[in-house]
Amino acid sequence: MREEVKAIKEAETLSWEALGRESNVAASTLAAFVAGTYKGDNSRVAADLQRWLETRRQRERVTAELPSPPAFLMTPTAHDIFSSLSFAQAAPDFAVLVGGAGIGKTTALDEYRKRGTNVWLLTADPSIAKAANVLSILAEQLGVSERRNAFIARAISAHVRGKNGLVIVDDAQQLEAKAFDQLRTTILDLGGCGIAVFGNESMLTALQGSADRRTQAYAQLHSRVGVRKVQHAARAADICMVLEAWGITAPAVLQVLKQIARKPGALRIMNKVIRLAAFGAGCTVASLTVAHIERAWAQLSSQTIES
Repeated sequence: MREEVKAIKEAETLSWEALGRESNVAASTLAAFVAGTYKGDNSRVAADLQRWLETRRQRERVTAELPSPPAFLMTPTAHDIFSSLSFAQAAPDFAVLVGGAGIGKTTALDEYRKRGTNVWLLTADPSIAKAANVLSILAEQLGVSERRNAFIARAISAHVRGKNGLVIVDDAQQLEAKAFDQLRTTILDLGGCGIAVFGNESMLTALQGSADRRTQAYAQLHSRVGVRKVQHAARAADICMVLEAWGITAPAVLQVLKQIARKPGALRIMNKVIRLAAFGAGCTVASLTVAHIERAWAQLSSQTIES
């Protein structure tokens, strides 16, 4: 067991702290146990490590059998997202993009961040809905050390100013109106930096600028939007490109998978079905049959698909 732990540490160049977090054994205890110098209950530590090692082996077996999804593809949807982000960054301006679940939005955002310079990506959630909270998280993302509420916005503006950058907020429907307005003021108006927000249809409704009293708080934002794009579902060209990348050619299988990709969850749920089907059948993706796909789909959804 000691040799196995040492081999994992060396092969993956992990620290004792990292191994300790993964195995749930204190780093100092783990290091001493492996060295044979631990003075405590060695049997207890050995039992803990045995459970961890078996869990790790099982995970590695499953990972080896799971087919990997295709690498990032510049689908038509991804191309449009890149175009909108490029505009917001260069202008600089305020971009609002709305998309249905599973169309490849988050993957495209992350790829744009990886390829770009001075591109910061923040994913919103209910815990940062308020303006003060979203600024604190954004400051952490940017590496801004200021934490006093009265000065944090100014510090963020100063940090992004002159860098020709872009701040992207994913799942922005989680934010309150004041948080949107604070970001727009801090990033775009005072920082001179582009900002792009991505969300679902509920965010679009709020930003449409209707007379409904619930959306009046968004009026300032509505008039400041420089580019707006809406796509509710995956495009046929996107679906075909992803299926080609998987190497699936059987016409009947393609037909069923295309039906799945047009359901809620789109490309994301289609990719999940393909991976689960291949894993469950113990075969390659190229060898999948309609029966394999239907069996996997039945595990993931109560909806029906036509054979």
